[in-house]
Amino acid sequence: MFGVRTKSHLDKFTDNLNSGKSLAVTSQSAIALSKDLDQILTLSNLPIIKQALNTANLNFLPIKDEISTLIRVSPVIAGSEKPKRYLIAFQNSAEARGTGGIIGAFAIIEVNKGKISVIKSGSNEALKSLEEIPIKMPDEYKALYRSDPAIWQNSNLSPHFPYGAQIWLELWRLQSGQKLDGVIAVDPTALSYLLKATGPITLPSGKVLNSENLVSETLSTAYKEYEKDNEARKQYLVTIIDATFKKLIDGGFSKLPAARAIQQGVVENRILFYATENAVEDELSKTRIAGFMDTAPSNQYRVVVQNIDASKLDYYLERDISIKSLSCGVSAEVELNVDLKNSLSSGVGLPPYVLTRADAGKPSNIIPGQHRFMLFIYGPPQSKLLHATRSSTNGSAGGVGSERARPILVTDIDLAPGKGERVTATFSGGVGRLEYHSQPLVKKEKVKINDKCA
Repeated sequence: MFGVRTKSHLDKFTDNLNSGKSLAVTSQSAIALSKDLDQILTLSNLPIIKQALNTANLNFLPIKDEISTLIRVSPVIAGSEKPKRYLIAFQNSAEARGTGGIIGAFAIIEVNKGKISVIKSGSNEALKSLEEIPIKMPDEYKALYRSDPAIWQNSNLSPHFPYGAQIWLELWRLQSGQKLDGVIAVDPTALSYLLKATGPITLPSGKVLNSENLVSETLSTAYKEYEKDNEARKQYLVTIIDATFKKLIDGGFSKLPAARAIQQGVVENRILFYATENAVEDELSKTRIAGFMDTAPSNQYRVVVQNIDASKLDYYLERDISIKSLSCGVSAEVELNVDLKNSLSSGVGLPPYVLTRADAGKPSNIIPGQHRFMLFIYGPPQSKLLHATRSSTNGSAGGVGSERARPILVTDIDLAPGKGERVTATFSGGVGRLEYHSQPLVKKEKVKINDKCA
């Protein structure tokens, strides 16, 4: 019964979108389709159906809200009434930023009645930065990041994705005169998931990239291959992006594995979407895909690495996070431990570009592969940072800041190859179940939560 009705609504929605029906008509069919999928996804949580879906490696419940929301707003974002243009930001997670990594390459795409075309693509060399942030930001933001986000590669220092997206859009408008409709951010790991669905891509050089080697090729091997020609390396990345887009636009692949790949990218916060249209962004902000750092009461914690030495050594950074309740009730306390390790055995032989130490005040006796970064530990909204310690020092564990109603421990870490550090922070005032929001870097975080108050 559900299958028949969903197919009918899906057909109606697709016909309305492709034929250019009015936004109101297309939106009505999208809402009907969204309601059907809500029912189906709810039923999929029934034990017998859940078991069957797991056997088939299908489980869309973790992104149920994202699916329903995207369908409801799809008539707008898919250009049902007029074409929409989006900036695609490809984040290089070997150099960490709040939402993942620096923007290494970009594309401008147009979506017209659901059909996608690439207008322009390029490396970050084509992006023009400023000395001051081009939009008004909150005072707490300026206190944390100063004017650094005026540079394209620093615009996404905050883990609150709308901040970075808004700065990117204004930088692009000032550079090109074009006002875009939103930003989609992805990283090489998310692209590798898509290649599981599309199959390998073959570059003009004949090199074949697949889901197994894409991340290592783009974030490690390429630095060695193009050690003496960084411009060629960046163009190599653009070539990969162009080939991937062509594969996706041609559509010669199974849609279900593609949906599964997108699901994994969304769950891991590797695919983010910001829309300039307020009604659409309001809907998206309630879901994970918006990268929205909510200020409503919760018990959510975050650990964010900010690369400050301009190296590409976050490729080797390991992060183990443990969160546990110390006490419950009105004065509940939570302890968060962050274990960090530079997994390089030695930096000898790595390209100078990977080993860059462009940070101010760096020591004179740096070991090759030694990596310096800032660590931001976020407590829940309206909570308090009670105390913090670091395994390497008996003194101060760092400074204190705040962003979007959340207290932050900010500490400066410099790890030689093979070395580690533990940072512990205790907070009070969180509300509800313990939660953790991961920062998507190359090596996935290992997270343990012990919630004795749930």
